[in-house]
Amino acid sequence: MKNYIFHDSIRRQIRNIYLFARSISIKIVYPISPKLHELIFVKLAPFLKKKLLQSLLFSSDLSSSDSKELYQNNHKSAEDFQPKVSVIVPSYNHADFLRQRLSSIYQQRYSNIEVILLDDASTDESREILEEYRSHYPQITKYTFNEKNSGSAFKQWQRGFEMATGDLVWVAESDDYCSENFLEELIKCFTNQAVMLAYCRSIFVERTSAKQVWSLEEYLTEIDAHLWHKPFVRSAHHLVNRAWAIKNIVPNVSSAVFRHPGKLELLDNGVWKQMRICGDWIFYLHLVRGGLVAYTPKATNYYRLHENNTSRNTYSSDIYYHEHELVAKELLSLYRVDQNAFEHQQQVLQSQWRTFRTDYSEVSFGNCYSFERIRPLAASRKPNVLMASFALTAGGGEAFPIKLANMLKATGYGVTFLNCERAPTEAGMRSMLRKDIPLLEVDSLEKLGTVFEDMGIEIIHSHHGWVDANICHFLKPDSNAKLIVTTHGMYETVPPVELAQVLPLLKKRVSKFVYLSNKNLAPFISHGFDTDGFVRIDNAVDISPIMPVPRSELGVPEDAFLICVVSRAIPEKGWQEGIEAVKLARKIGGKDIHLLLIGAGPEYDRLRPVVKDSFIHFLGFRPNTRDYFATSDLGFLPSRFTGESFPLVLIECLHSNRPMLASNVGEIKNMLTTGKGTAGAVFNLEDQNIPIAGVAEIIAAYAEKTDFYLNHLQCVPEAARKFDPAIMLRRYEKVYLEVFKGTSDSEGNAAEVEKRDPLLEIST
Repeated sequence: MKNYIFHDSIRRQIRNIYLFARSISIKIVYPISPKLHELIFVKLAPFLKKKLLQSLLFSSDLSSSDSKELYQNNHKSAEDFQPKVSVIVPSYNHADFLRQRLSSIYQQRYSNIEVILLDDASTDESREILEEYRSHYPQITKYTFNEKNSGSAFKQWQRGFEMATGDLVWVAESDDYCSENFLEELIKCFTNQAVMLAYCRSIFVERTSAKQVWSLEEYLTEIDAHLWHKPFVRSAHHLVNRAWAIKNIVPNVSSAVFRHPGKLELLDNGVWKQMRICGDWIFYLHLVRGGLVAYTPKATNYYRLHENNTSRNTYSSDIYYHEHELVAKELLSLYRVDQNAFEHQQQVLQSQWRTFRTDYSEVSFGNCYSFERIRPLAASRKPNVLMASFALTAGGGEAFPIKLANMLKATGYGVTFLNCERAPTEAGMRSMLRKDIPLLEVDSLEKLGTVFEDMGIEIIHSHHGWVDANICHFLKPDSNAKLIVTTHGMYETVPPVELAQVLPLLKKRVSKFVYLSNKNLAPFISHGFDTDGFVRIDNAVDISPIMPVPRSELGVPEDAFLICVVSRAIPEKGWQEGIEAVKLARKIGGKDIHLLLIGAGPEYDRLRPVVKDSFIHFLGFRPNTRDYFATSDLGFLPSRFTGESFPLVLIECLHSNRPMLASNVGEIKNMLTTGKGTAGAVFNLEDQNIPIAGVAEIIAAYAEKTDFYLNHLQCVPEAARKFDPAIMLRRYEKVYLEVFKGTSDSEGNAAEVEKRDPLLEIST
């Protein structure tokens, strides 16, 4: 027989066709024969050529550049990074495979784990085997067994999430197994705090013999023939557009470890819980939104195939195509996806229908899956928002973007949180950010423009002058991302020489300015800005449960008059003057007055060692400030900070049902004023100094005169109602959508603020 010699590129094309053909059940023997060569390239060319070109196109888009360096910002070595992993094992009638599954978990080289054993009313010996392993590993094992079957794998997932105490979660299905280095390899990926999910290579094996049937690379060859041969870190936006919108690139949840989903709203969706085929796909799309995804072939997951999950059984049912339409609806609602991806997905589905069913028609297929039917959902998609912060450190300007990011996430936005790390991270501040919001940290700000583009960021919201200037500098000239700046009063504190350098850059690049107080406008007016387009939005904070801290834990007598200061511990926030005023107030009236000082910074470090009075309590940073205000009788803000505009701590105090004593700066007086009176008292600064004696008199009056205190206390609820987080959020959404609408290329995108749940709009 004549020898056929092919150029390498031709060989690769043939291999792609071969693998694609296998994926749609065309039997091809490889290496290829001359007859089959003619069949493929001549007789099947019209059918396969377009598929091959699409495969090569998506392969090029995925593999053209390595994003490892783009997102390489690990601050912890793999040896020092030991997060707790909650391993959830949802078991149902897999007794034949349980021992292999559980052994592969308990014998992992990575040891910081808890194992959560769940059984959904199995009728075989599963429960006895689970009990056996629980008794062998009682220190790290939890369990709960259902007496009645839940009818949903995702209900079991949710039960496991509720029991999980780890930062990371691994849902290890009861019939799969894995290599001993599974966790060891995947945990390394999470040193990058924007990585929301990491997964490894899967081998599909036969039910009983465990003989290899398929590999992940073969399963995904129509997407990319090469990507899954080496580790990568990619943005969710990039992967969705190039692969995940077409096919579920994580075909088995056992192959993945992900961050604890926390309050992820999808978990309460009843339609999602009843899905049978694509529910895990939708879960991943929600979980990774706004973040990064990592992959490694260095560990292996073995995915056991049963009769009920073979291709023929799966592709023959209407529900398979119904659920793919559900996936497409979620994609349209969550991501900015190129229409070509949906066309590719539809073509794959049509090929599967034709191969495994005999009843194909445009009508029958369209009854199950129609992109045209769901296309209008694109108009209601909310923009991808990146919240940019100077640092995760104590301060109202640092806390506000965290609180706003959490609110946006709960309202359906894709949110990424950028920490520019200009100060050491305070663990308490980090813990305030929702677990399902990716935390992005880059090792070089020069990468920001490329990162914004790769992650599909559409709105950047900055809250600090240094961050504003750097984003303006590094944002690409042709970027689709638009910058919104909330001033927080900082620009009033910037020296004129620096303002002259920064403001022209902002004037050129910022799409919308938000301010808190009229005084915030002065620097911009002086530099020729048209402030008519500026938007004023008053601060607010989320409503959360309040649990007063017992005074006994603080060393404060129950009958003492307790005052609470919460602020950054810098000289301008008046900690020393506040201490002196309390000391003087104690002498004026003789009342036992105590002072809590909550916050971190140089004044905390300076004053704590030298102030020895038992009635002065230095508590350092506390994330639950409302609990401390509620324990106290009076909030106190003796600030002489030039940039003080609309302090969050005052709102926190009012929401804790306590009046506030504060400097008359920024909007503080207006914030405390109600129709009945004031929810506290203000004092004027004297030559930018705090009048200690006058403040001491007011403190003494609060402690001694019950009527004076109660008159202010009764005004607190009305004052607190002025700071409604729902109103603030709607106003910010209006700004986002106004800017987004001007840049959107989709039909009617962001025409109004909608709260639509696509999963509830389709019948399966």
